Amino acid sequence: MRHWLTSSSLALALLAASGMLMIAVQPYAAGYGPFRQSILAELFMQWKDPTWQHGALLPFIAGFLALRRQKEVVELPAGSTFWGLPLIVLSLFLYFAGFRANSFYCGYLAIMLLLAGGSLWLEGAARSRVRLFSWVMLGFMWPLPFLEESVGYQMRLLMVKTTGFVLNAVGVDALVSGTALQSMPDISLGRKAGDLFSVGIAAPCSGMRSLFALLVVGALFSYFRQRVLWRRLLLFVMILPVAIVANMTRILVLIFSAMIFGQQWAIGDAEKEVSAFHEFTGIVVFLVALLLLQFVSGVLDRLCGGADSKRTRTVSRQVVAPVP
Repeated sequence: MRHWLTSSSLALALLAASGMLMIAVQPYAAGYGPFRQSILAELFMQWKDPTWQHGALLPFIAGFLALRRQKEVVELPAGSTFWGLPLIVLSLFLYFAGFRANSFYCGYLAIMLLLAGGSLWLEGAARSRVRLFSWVMLGFMWPLPFLEESVGYQMRLLMVKTTGFVLNAVGVDALVSGTALQSMPDISLGRKAGDLFSVGIAAPCSGMRSLFALLVVGALFSYFRQRVLWRRLLLFVMILPVAIVANMTRILVLIFSAMIFGQQWAIGDAEKEVSAFHEFTGIVVFLVALLLLQFVSGVLDRLCGGADSKRTRTVSRQVVAPVP
């Protein structure tokens, strides 16, 4: 037993040293050109972007989730799974491939695989299964800026079209032009196009920024709110439509506020960029999203029964049953 503990401690120390070398010491890709920097330096730089700021919290969240179930892990038998070693080897290969190809994304994946392989190799499948959700949450800390260009523009178009459809459906004539929304002209009232409101759906307003943060919030909400795996996954999948509806609600709040209080107060102008109210409405996205997630979770509980309702009813019947 003592020999196993010594070898396990040595292997853990080697894996920890390898992880630190891969993340914080070894200069890695920095795009085109000969300049390189460590993955940790890249993370600190990307985390300054509001889109990826939530990533700085994920190591602490993942650590809390792991510590929360540490007692359960200790009670499980320790062991070793052979498949951990191939994952470790694959992670080192991916890290080197990313180093040669100037791709931070290969480095991100390599570090995640190193953690998974190390857990399987040192602790076994049973203990690693308990830590799985912590590992998944840690995956949200990696910035993926390429999604802002590829998916962000499509999100902007979707926001404009759906918001324009809702406005026209409720009787507010809106003109969709590219990624902008403005009020229709009214000759009888002497209004020109855009007099009531004129909103340009910029990249930060596309919903991408809130979507990545909501994925983290939604994953935690699904994990703690539901106890069955398929219901957790279903609730998590609902985050995308929930984020779209929540962001559209914010845009509608801005538009109706512009119609009532004026464009400059509600949205801002070219000189002021955005108004204080515009910034404040960012909270609306998360409030609406949480309410919608709670609603979906409540529907799941009603359709499928609460997690502990059946057990509670059974225990209650046993308590009140007469003694023969």
